[in-house]
Amino acid sequence: MKPKVIFDRIMQVKLPRAVKIIFAVAGGIAIAAVLFNLVLYLIPYPGLDEFMHRQYSTRFYDRDGKLLQVLALDEGMHREYYPFEKYPHELVKEFIAQEDKNFYSHNGVDLVSVVRAMIQNKKAGTVVSGASTITMQLVRIISPRTEKVTLGQKFIEAFKAYHLEKQLSKKQILELYLNNVPFGYQNEGVASASRSFYGVAPEQLTPSQIKELAKIPRRPSDYKPEKLYEYPYEIPHYINHLVGEYKARGEIIPPELHLSIDSLLAKKVISSINAQLHKYEDARIHNGAAYVINNRTGETVLWIGNSDFYDEEHSGQIDGVMVKNQPGSSMKPFLYALALEKGFSPNSILPDIQQDFGGSGVYVPLNFNNKFNGPVRFRVALASSLNVPAVYLLYHLGVDTYMRTLHDLGYESLEGTRDSTGLSLALGSSEVTLYEMVNAFSVFVNDGKFKGKQVYDKNTARIMCDILSDKNARELGFGYAKVFDTPYPSIFKTGTSNQFQNIIALGSTSEFTAGVWMGNFDGETVVRKTGSSIPATVVREILDALTERYGCRKFEEPEKYEKVKVCTLSGLSPTDCCPSVSYEYVLKTAVPNMERCSWHNFVNGRISVSYPSEYQHWAYDRNINAGDFFNSGELEIMFPKNNAVFIYDPSIPQDVQKISVIAVGGAESTAELFLDGVSSGKKSMPFSWSIPIIKGDHVLEIKCGEKTAAAKYTVK
Repeated sequence: MKPKVIFDRIMQVKLPRAVKIIFAVAGGIAIAAVLFNLVLYLIPYPGLDEFMHRQYSTRFYDRDGKLLQVLALDEGMHREYYPFEKYPHELVKEFIAQEDKNFYSHNGVDLVSVVRAMIQNKKAGTVVSGASTITMQLVRIISPRTEKVTLGQKFIEAFKAYHLEKQLSKKQILELYLNNVPFGYQNEGVASASRSFYGVAPEQLTPSQIKELAKIPRRPSDYKPEKLYEYPYEIPHYINHLVGEYKARGEIIPPELHLSIDSLLAKKVISSINAQLHKYEDARIHNGAAYVINNRTGETVLWIGNSDFYDEEHSGQIDGVMVKNQPGSSMKPFLYALALEKGFSPNSILPDIQQDFGGSGVYVPLNFNNKFNGPVRFRVALASSLNVPAVYLLYHLGVDTYMRTLHDLGYESLEGTRDSTGLSLALGSSEVTLYEMVNAFSVFVNDGKFKGKQVYDKNTARIMCDILSDKNARELGFGYAKVFDTPYPSIFKTGTSNQFQNIIALGSTSEFTAGVWMGNFDGETVVRKTGSSIPATVVREILDALTERYGCRKFEEPEKYEKVKVCTLSGLSPTDCCPSVSYEYVLKTAVPNMERCSWHNFVNGRISVSYPSEYQHWAYDRNINAGDFFNSGELEIMFPKNNAVFIYDPSIPQDVQKISVIAVGGAESTAELFLDGVSSGKKSMPFSWSIPIIKGDHVLEIKCGEKTAAAKYTVK
C-alpha cells in the first residue's frame, strides 16, 4: 500500500487532529526506518569484500599433523585465521565480557555504554572510556584511523558499525574480529597472539591464559606476557616452492594446508646428507638436496632443497630440488627404455669401442672405467653405465625421437634446447632438475605410466626394473657395490656430470622413488674421487626407512618376454662351444627363431672366438685373435673418419684422453703418422697410434711406402 493511501486513511479516522498527525509522523518514521535499513542491507559496506578475502598466515602441517610453519606476511606480521567454531566457547565468552558485554543486544552501537562513558569521562575530566563495541572496533580494523579522533569521526564510525551489522551476522562479526584484532608485536588475531605469547593454538589455552589474552588488545605493552615464542620453521624450501606456485597462479594461499611431507624422515635425511658432506669436506662438496615421491599417489614425501637453509656462505637458501644441473648417466635408463620400444632387446649386443659418429659433433673418448669393453650385452651396458653404447643407441634412435620421449616424461627444462642438443644428450649433458628426474624415474616402477600417461609399454618398464636391480650386471662398471644390494626389491641409477660438479643418485621401490643431488651451487668442481656412491648412500637410507615403515612389493615379470639361455658374449642362442651362458629376457615370439651363436667355434680342439669385423681392432689391442682383418690393399684411415668432430670431455683427466688412429692396407709392413705435419712415429702392421686430444682443427697423414692417406678432424 502506498504511503499516501495510508496517510489518507489515518486522516479519515475520527480522532483528534493532533493524534492523527502523531500517528502519521510515526508511520512515516517507521517506513523511513524500514527503507533506511533496507538500503543499508542492499548497499555493500565499503572495503568489506576485500577485507573478508585478505591474506592470512597459512599454517603448514606435515602428514602426521605436526605444525611446520606459520607463514609470515609483509614485514613479519602473523595473522592466522580460525573458523568461529574452532575457538573455545570460554574464549569467545571472555572477549565479549571484556570488550562488549551487550554485544548480542545492540545493533553496532551500545547506547547504554555511550551514556555511561559520557558520564565517566565528565567526572574524570578526561577520556577513560570509549564505549566502542566489538563492531565499532572491527570498523576501525577494516578502515584504520588516519587522523586525530573527533566527535564527528566517532559518529561516522558508529554509523559504519550500524551498516556493518546489516551486512553481517553476529557470528560473522565475531569471527572477523577474533581473527584480526591487533595484539601488537607483529601479531593480529587471537590465534597468532595465542601462538606468539603462549606457544599454543587457541584450543589449548588455559582459563587463566584466556583471561590474560583478552586484556592484551587494550594496551599490549602493559598486558602481554614476558615470553614471546618462536614460530617453527621447517621444510623451508618446499614451503617456499608452494607459496611461489600460488603467487604464480594469482591465488590466495588457504589459511591451513596439510602436506604429504614426512618431517621426521626429513630430519633424518638432513642429518645423513650433512654427515656425508662432513665426511667428504676435503672433496669440496658443500650442498645437498633430496626429493622423494609416493609412486602410487604422486605425493611429495620429502623435499630438502639444501641440508642447511641458513648456510649463507654456500647459498643454502637455493632450492637444489629445482636447480637445473647436468644429470650425467642418471638419464640413460630413459634412452635404453626407448631402445627397447624401437626394436632392441635385452640380449642385443652393443659396441663399446671407439667409434666415429660422423659430423654429429660428439666424441666419447673413454668410459668412466677408462677402457673400452668391446661387445657388451644391452643389460650390462646399461647397468654398468657405459658411455659409448649409450651414444651408439641415441645415434641410431635419433635425438628428436628421444627428445619427444623426454617431453612426455615431464622434462620441461629441455623445452627449446633442441638446436643446442646433440648426441651428448645420451650422457646427460643437458640441464634438468632433480624434481624432473625423480618424477620421470618413477615411470619404471609404475609399469611405464607417467602421471597417468602410458609413456613406455609395461613390458619395457618391467624389463628396465629387472636390469636396474641386477647387481651382477653392474659389476663391470661398479664392482659389487653394497649400497645397491638391498634386502628388498629396488632399482638404482647414478650419474656424474662434467667436472664432477654434480653427483646424483636415483632409487625406487614399488612404493617410493627417491633422488639425492650433491655438489656446489656456485659451480665449484668436486674432487673426482668422491663418485656417485655418496648420494647413493643417502638414497639407500631413505628407501630403507620407508620400506621398513610401509613395506614394498616384488617387481612384476614382463608378460611378453621369457628368460632363456644366451651366450654371454654374443647374446645369441648358445652352442656347445660357448664357454659362458647367461639367462636373459627374449621376446616370446622371437625365441623359436633365435640365431645360433657363430662367434664361438672349435678350432684344432680349442674354442676360438671369431669377432665381427667392427670388433677386430679392439680384439687385437687386447691380444685376442686378430683374424685376417689387417690385409694389404689401398691404404685407408679407418679411424677417425674425415671431418670427424670430437668434443673434449672435461670430466676425464686430459692426460688419459687420447684419439686412436687406425689404418689398414698399404704396400709395406711399416707406416708413419704425421699430425699437422709433425711425425708421431712409425708403427708395424697392424697400424695403430694414440695421439693426445688438443682443441682445434687438425690434419692426419699416414705414409706407407709409396702410398698416403689423409683425414681432417676437429676437437672442440
